[in-house]
Amino acid sequence: MSVSKSAFSRYRIIDRMLRNSAKKYPTLLQIQETCFRFLDVEPSLNTLEKDIRNMKHSDTFEAPIKFCRRNLGYYYTDENYSINAIPLSSYDISSIKEALELVNNLGVHRVNKRFSEAIQKILVSFKEEFPEGNINRKIIQTDYVEGAKGTENFSILFNACKNLTPLSIALFSYSQRTFKSEIVHPIRLKEFENKWYLIAYSEKSSKISTYGFDRIYEPITLKRIYIKCPEEIVDSYCNDIYGVYPMKNEPKQLIRFITSIQLTNYFEAYPIHKSQQSEKNESGSSFFTINVVPSRELIRLFRSYGKNLVVIHPEGLKKKTESLL
Repeated sequence: MSVSKSAFSRYRIIDRMLRNSAKKYPTLLQIQETCFRFLDVEPSLNTLEKDIRNMKHSDTFEAPIKFCRRNLGYYYTDENYSINAIPLSSYDISSIKEALELVNNLGVHRVNKRFSEAIQKILVSFKEEFPEGNINRKIIQTDYVEGAKGTENFSILFNACKNLTPLSIALFSYSQRTFKSEIVHPIRLKEFENKWYLIAYSEKSSKISTYGFDRIYEPITLKRIYIKCPEEIVDSYCNDIYGVYPMKNEPKQLIRFITSIQLTNYFEAYPIHKSQQSEKNESGSSFFTINVVPSRELIRLFRSYGKNLVVIHPEGLKKKTESLL
């Protein structure tokens, strides 16, 4: 059972009052007054009764709460109990082990070392260990290659997105072989084809832009006002596209293409965008439509299939994909 933040705040107050040896057997009215004093909210007595019932019967807490008829208040039958020290069940430990195995198998290089160490500390505190064979045996393989540039900045870029912190970054240009500095306001991190990108508002261009991790050097946090972009614009920029680099001045549009019989099955099994629709021909080939902003990655994808895929509309995209055929 999930617990809301406001409910958990009340649970903590109830827990603290039931463990207070100086003021035993708190009543609902006393709990209500304490909630108002510390949370600036006065929950109803019915809400508090429900809270106590949930704490008692929740699989998470299983709090040993009883009502004392003599003292007309509540208490813990186990004096050592606290919701801040809930023991892990064998099922919980098994689930944690599975999660740790999954992270290590996926090779999530940005977090698995810190995550593994943190989880191992938890397991050690419960005298639990991994059988050596389980942790080292590779079950899932990804395409990640060790040594990819820019991943060392993952933490600072992630925290900048999370905490809405502007950054000063040095950007390297592969074509000009030079660096330039830029101030950006991080929004999201995006992964595409096993490469990572920073989506951020650029003060220089006054718009949302995409920056490959491999081009970002020496990110520095800045103490300045964060420029926040409207959520609908961010969602459109991040989601209405196949890939990460939209074509300049191109709006979101309906793109129609036809695939060979062999390629049709592949596109049906692995849609390239959530807007993808198909219309099958009697021959087995199919017409597909997607509603996206044209991107470099989309052109590269279409070109990679050669004569097995032909763009029908729009004309401009059709010409770009035909240029290598």
